[in-house]
Amino acid sequence: MTIRNKIKALLASEDLTMKAVAYELSKRKNKKITLDTLSKKLVKDTIKYREVEEILDVLGYKITIEKI
Repeated sequence: MTIRNKIKALLASEDLTMKAVAYELSKRKNKKITLDTLSKKLVKDTIKYREVEEILDVLGYKITIEKI
């Protein structure tokens, strides 16, 4: 499963839209973040780890690394 699909699944489970996430990120960073920008990064798979962490923080999740 791609990070795009994982984020989409989390959005659905939290009943949120990517537009709402972009708005919240804009408020938190005091910088304009658009739905288009986020969507393109997810589609092209060019999103940075830090950006994924920020999106997950908005959704109330965090990344955990475990040894398997």
